[in-house]
Amino acid sequence: MNHSTEFTDIIMSLDELVSACGQERQWVIELIEENIIEYDVPEHEKFTGYQLTTVRRASRLSRDFEASVPAIGLILELLDEVEQLRQLKHQLAQSTPVIEVNIEDK
Repeated sequence: MNHSTEFTDIIMSLDELVSACGQERQWVIELIEENIIEYDVPEHEKFTGYQLTTVRRASRLSRDFEASVPAIGLILELLDEVEQLRQLKHQLAQSTPVIEVNIEDK
């Protein structure tokens, strides 16, 4: 997943990520195994604010919809696609010229 650099200023360990999201360690490991989150610094198993945001989103989906980890992965992927489509739609709306035609009845 592409992510903004604004969420990369925080670097945390797996234990810190687990503590910050309020979930069980095994549940967070399952997110890693499903590639829902990835290490930003693989050789040190470090995570950024972006992964924390993703884990918290996943936690809300799990709580609100009782979704399994694989379902959470699919839901997050679809939500990302919807956001990308909204951004594309907005860009197209901004770049498409509007032509007004005034037709008078005679």
